[in-house]
Amino acid sequence: MSQITQSECSKVISAKLKTRDFKILRYQQIEFDEIVGYLGDHCTLEITILRDNHEETYSFFMKSAPRVPSQRTFFEEIDGFSKEKNFFTKFHPMLKRHNIDIIDDVIPECYLVFDETFILDDLKRKGYVTLPSRSPLAIDCIKAALASLAKLHASGLILEETKSCRLTDEFSLKESFYSGQGSAEQALQSAKGGMRAFCDWAKTDEALKTRIVSGIEEKKTFAVPSSRFRNTICHADPWTKNFLFKFEDGKAINCVTVDWQTYRYGPPAQDVLAFIYLVADGDVRKTHFDELLAFYYGELSKAMGKFGFGDVVTREEFFQSCQYFKQFALTQSLTHFQVVLLSDEDGKELFGNPEKAKSVIFGDDRYEFVQKILAKDPVFRKRVCSSVEELIKLHEEKCN
Repeated sequence: MSQITQSECSKVISAKLKTRDFKILRYQQIEFDEIVGYLGDHCTLEITILRDNHEETYSFFMKSAPRVPSQRTFFEEIDGFSKEKNFFTKFHPMLKRHNIDIIDDVIPECYLVFDETFILDDLKRKGYVTLPSRSPLAIDCIKAALASLAKLHASGLILEETKSCRLTDEFSLKESFYSGQGSAEQALQSAKGGMRAFCDWAKTDEALKTRIVSGIEEKKTFAVPSSRFRNTICHADPWTKNFLFKFEDGKAINCVTVDWQTYRYGPPAQDVLAFIYLVADGDVRKTHFDELLAFYYGELSKAMGKFGFGDVVTREEFFQSCQYFKQFALTQSLTHFQVVLLSDEDGKELFGNPEKAKSVIFGDDRYEFVQKILAKDPVFRKRVCSSVEELIKLHEEKCN
């Protein structure tokens, strides 16, 4: 974790308070006990100042490049720092210049960027919470997050319509997960081992297993900008820990989306489908899938309509794109599950050992690792098997 200086603390407070009339008294970095993400090191930054003869303490969320060597290499190869920096210092300010404010309440405020480090709002001090990734989200949380994604997607579409350009003309939108190079390719190939373990656990026949594992390679095709459907800025990594929720009377009333190292340019359905498969269990998908898609499209249309662009993505196009990206989303969720559904104990054991992390995440040990987790972890097993059954059914339907 990077060590912040007093001078940098002054910049953070100046950005937050819009004044320089204060004195830094003390500051400290408090690292988290739990894993909150895999592409960064995180801590709380507390800064105490003297202003108008009164002490005031402010809390921030501090995120730096990961220290684990294999994760660090991946982070550098996908240009994770520059992408997130561009999001906060270029994309969001450009939206503001064009009076597009619809994402202001669904992304954190960024106060300072330096040395591969971001200082952001401490959302937990504002009443937001992170929910466990191993537990499926409730319907109200899913809808709150879909509303957040709708505002993100709409912001990119509105910016393109306003400027009569494409976001690819303005920003670097290099693909992170499916570039076919370096650590990203190694992780992709390693994920095939995990998928084979899933198929073997489900006793899938060899021909179908081959098709399912090949679907991991096909994600490279799905992840490029579409020539058929309208593209916009997509989060691309919409798993549970990248959403923070605020509750009122036990119901989610807002959701803030975080972590922008891997965003891409693609159709909104990429994010929507991947999110639903990552956070909802099989029963919720079975009974509420169409309802959730309709809810998302309503939120997208509402956001677009405020700026006079309500028909840019038609309902028909959106639902067609959802059908097209179903295999991609199911496959992506199952490759993510191999890491993000681990218990705290297994996660710490894996990422606390750099060599083991490298061999499992980027090497040849994924199959054995996933088999072991399937055998001992009923929570992991239940979530995985439900999605594997859906993916098997989807491939069987495509063959008939």
